Amino acid sequence: MRIPSMPAVVVGAISFLATLSAARAESLLPLQTETAAALPHGHAEASLGIEYYRNRRFPEFTPADSIDSQDLFSLPGVDLNLGLGNWVELQASFEMLYLDEDLAGSDSDSAYGAGDARLFTKLYLLEDREMWPAAGLRFGTKLPNASVDDRLGTDETDFLIAVLASKDFGIASAHVNLGLAILGNPGPTAPTAKPFDSDGQDDLFTWNIAGASGSIKLSETTSIRLLAGFAGQEGSRFGNDRAAFRGGAQVGWGSWTLYAGMSAGLVTASEDVGAFGGAIYSFEPGAWFARN
Repeated sequence: MRIPSMPAVVVGAISFLATLSAARAESLLPLQTETAAALPHGHAEASLGIEYYRNRRFPEFTPADSIDSQDLFSLPGVDLNLGLGNWVELQASFEMLYLDEDLAGSDSDSAYGAGDARLFTKLYLLEDREMWPAAGLRFGTKLPNASVDDRLGTDETDFLIAVLASKDFGIASAHVNLGLAILGNPGPTAPTAKPFDSDGQDDLFTWNIAGASGSIKLSETTSIRLLAGFAGQEGSRFGNDRAAFRGGAQVGWGSWTLYAGMSAGLVTASEDVGAFGGAIYSFEPGAWFARN
């Protein structure tokens, strides 16, 4: 077997890096991490996706040992993000959920219905500089749309806020989200669980750390980029701590981006495994109403 010479290896590496372009200010799906930058003014992204989790302790406030097995599907999840003024991004999402589970000491249970709507605002505060990362702030609420009786949600309003940081290195980018989640407390959501005090919300520290490659050109119109990261929440008084690894890829073609990925839980309350897939469409809604 012929071993390539060092100059050939260097030239090959440089040629490969030349095909990479800087990561853009766009969705990092299938990751849960947010970029610090907002979408440019007048630009929008709409996504339609499917998610699956095996043995994730869902919803929050489900006590340990109250579930023997659980399969959770988001069928589908819909997201719409809109950039305003180059420094504000409005985000809205909604999902339909299918839950199939075996509760401890009882029969199997399944339900399909509306999940929770989520409304968020992202503020792009600082641009990426030579010595400093881009910085932003994201805050919003989860609305109590899902039925707690069907175990599709908590029927409580949650508030979340996070500081965002992103650094573009050209061939790759890094992203960190650190925040606080205040979860409304409905009491135990599993009917087989022993009751506990439902007074007081659950205050959690949230974290997301992720990396994304630059866009690797497959052809003149098609590109791919790889993504991976860790996400979790800590400090729960009610067993709501979560931590998981998630990785995946995006394939871009014109205004469309297809994404797919998988996850693995790192603590007991997180999923054993998860799988995700969907499509993102980038567009300028103002162009639909432009006058000739």
